[in-house]
Amino acid sequence: MKVIRLTTLLDFGGQEQQYIAFAESDKQLLQNEYVFAAIGHGGNAEKLIREKGFEVVIFNKNPKISNLKNIWILYKWFKKTKPDIVHTAAAEANFHGIIAAKLAGVKRIIGEEIGYPNHSNKAKIIFKCIYKFTYKVICVSNAVKDFLVTTQEINAKKGIVIYNPVTKAKATQKQLANEFTIVSVGRFEKVKNQSLLINAFSKIENARTKLVLVGEGSERKNLESLIQRLNLQERVTLTGFVNNPEDYLLKSHLFVLPSLSEGFGIAVVEAMQLGIASLCSNVGGIPEFITHNENGWLFNPNDERELVGLLNTIIKSPFSEIEKVAQQGKASVENRFSVQQYVENLENLYLKNHD
Repeated sequence: MKVIRLTTLLDFGGQEQQYIAFAESDKQLLQNEYVFAAIGHGGNAEKLIREKGFEVVIFNKNPKISNLKNIWILYKWFKKTKPDIVHTAAAEANFHGIIAAKLAGVKRIIGEEIGYPNHSNKAKIIFKCIYKFTYKVICVSNAVKDFLVTTQEINAKKGIVIYNPVTKAKATQKQLANEFTIVSVGRFEKVKNQSLLINAFSKIENARTKLVLVGEGSERKNLESLIQRLNLQERVTLTGFVNNPEDYLLKSHLFVLPSLSEGFGIAVVEAMQLGIASLCSNVGGIPEFITHNENGWLFNPNDERELVGLLNTIIKSPFSEIEKVAQQGKASVENRFSVQQYVENLENLYLKNHD
């Protein structure tokens, strides 16, 4: 069967990492022909997926939901390529792709909510109607599925939870920095809440601690201004986009994810697989694999005082205690989110009752 996997962008981010992990899987596991596509621009993920021998189509159109021309463009493409399955992921791709696939007569349409949705009342009604055209809606965590069921965008039978795949890093040898180092990996966007982490970091007791923010995004200038206002230029580093975040993680004593919303949290699992102790927001799918004070720590992303308190407690702890939590974290995610398991789950869904 021909499967088209359509998303909004193919540059960098959690969804792109999911596609890259799939493309890097053992091709002998794949039972279908795959084409990857993005309504908007390509970039890093596009390059890596092409290198693995997959066809990639980049439309380079404005992906906003209001740009209804995308439906016509996708409709014509689907009619020409005649896919057996169209699997869309991310809000814009779900909106345009599902409608276009339905109009084009695609036999099986699958949507995917890649994050914890923050839909307006209007959006809830729109997606409730659109998801009626789908066979299933994949949710990247139970929290995402529960939300969609609660808002009545889908019923429980329509939703299916398939956790994201997380590729294991090749390098696993820690090379800890001399000073206690905190690393956070994520796009520089408001929802990722790096400003809270920077503000909390400015208030911790240990003035020798370092903070490294790995990523890039629209909030970079605001974060740089905040760092200057707090006189943290010598202690906080913004790396920009990198292909190898594990190089920074393996030098860190603690990973922190302060997101306001997180459907799954690939960056957290990547850190835990490397044996890095993790302190994360108590949101979305993260509490499904982190238990506070056992294999990591959780905090309210709207409570700066709580974050400051936890940072002070962890930094002052003997490193043997931090390492114990880190190793418990590593053991808890070791094989739970393997690429092989993800591929099997996805292909079973594609093939189920299809013939």
